[in-house]
Amino acid sequence: MTTCLVDPVLCMALFVSDTPNHADLDDATVRDTVDRTLDQLGADECYARAAEVFGDRPEVALDRIQWARTLCTRALAAV
Repeated sequence: MTTCLVDPVLCMALFVSDTPNHADLDDATVRDTVDRTLDQLGADECYARAAEVFGDRPEVALDRIQWARTLCTRALAAV
């Protein structure tokens, strides 16, 4: 198990973005996607949408949150 070294809301923003989770985004794109999603939705809405996915489609949510955490940790931990 790995520890997420970034604010969880940043991971949630990438999680709920419209970016496909098979995309291997470069660090700048991850940061832009997170910023844009937070600007559009806000932190509370990101968490609400993530909770909805976990409730409705947990089999999809697990892979997607792992993807989001991996990319956010790489792109945002040092920022």
